[in-house]
Amino acid sequence: MKNKKLKMLIRTCSILTSIAVFTVFATSSYAEDSVESLEGTTSNLQNELSDLNSELDALSGELDTIMKKMDTTTAEIEQVKADLAVAKGEEAAQYQSMKLRIKHIYESGNTSYLEMLFSSASMSEFLNKAEFISAVSEYDRNRLKELVDAQNAVAEKEKQLQTEQSQLTKLQYELNQKQADLTAKISSTSGELEQYSAKLAEAKERAKAAQEALDKEVTPVEPETPSVTPPSDNDNSDSSQNQTPDVSASELEIFAALIECEAGSTDYDGMLAVASVVMNRVNHRYYPDTITGVIYQSGQFSPVASGKLDKVLKRGIKSSCLEVAKDAIAGKNNVGDCLNFRAASSGHSGIVIGGNVFF
Repeated sequence: MKNKKLKMLIRTCSILTSIAVFTVFATSSYAEDSVESLEGTTSNLQNELSDLNSELDALSGELDTIMKKMDTTTAEIEQVKADLAVAKGEEAAQYQSMKLRIKHIYESGNTSYLEMLFSSASMSEFLNKAEFISAVSEYDRNRLKELVDAQNAVAEKEKQLQTEQSQLTKLQYELNQKQADLTAKISSTSGELEQYSAKLAEAKERAKAAQEALDKEVTPVEPETPSVTPPSDNDNSDSSQNQTPDVSASELEIFAALIECEAGSTDYDGMLAVASVVMNRVNHRYYPDTITGVIYQSGQFSPVASGKLDKVLKRGIKSSCLEVAKDAIAGKNNVGDCLNFRAASSGHSGIVIGGNVFF
């Protein structure tokens, strides 16, 4: 009767311990998910901000090029205006000279050129005077045409430069508008990044607190009980302690899958250490007395809660993990009586094997 009451009390303590561990584990898992999600969002925002800044730098360089080109075009327009003024002045001067000659001819009468020709003493002189009169007229016409053509060319160039200047001004406005939009977007993204960075910092603090809580070993407290007469050699109530259990093929696969989840990337010793903890629990009175019972005990192994164990079972277990599971069932043990383990990076004291610390 006393043994029955003792077993019931022990089971109650075990259940309460499992609930506490599961609560801490769930809190830690939630915090880790939150941190991972916020880190992803923060990373995306940082990349977006980097791209926006690069785009803004390129746009600023383009604006500088446009400004330099506008300055050059403006200087060319000023020079063309000066050339046009000179051309107009030369045209006016030439036109004024022609007017004076024509006026002189009319004031002297219509017969001036005829008198000049007929006053020639010889045919040679007549031809020379006729050629001179023709040359003067031809010069006036050609010179005036040259000046008009030069003036038209300068005016056309001025028009082209003004059109180019207008296009550059429009492009400058568009680039300035785009620059303002990018600056506003960068400001918005920076603000959003600051918010998510603050949330990430808070989430990391929560995750750290949850991990610290998880790192605190939750071990069941042995209840104080009246002395119980030890069972005799013929009493089989604890005959399963430290004996090789009968394990089915499916239970062996579950055992090997857990070993792969917890230490599959380590060497033989790392995997055997995890397997040894499971077998130690099987043989401990505060834990279930079967391998599956230990593995599926609530809140004890994260691969069970995360679904990773099921994925490994569906995919197929590594042969090396199966061999380790068989060796552990056969009695191999490299961690003594340790019942717990966690990542060595946690700083917990104990036996460090394969990246985990056992205690």
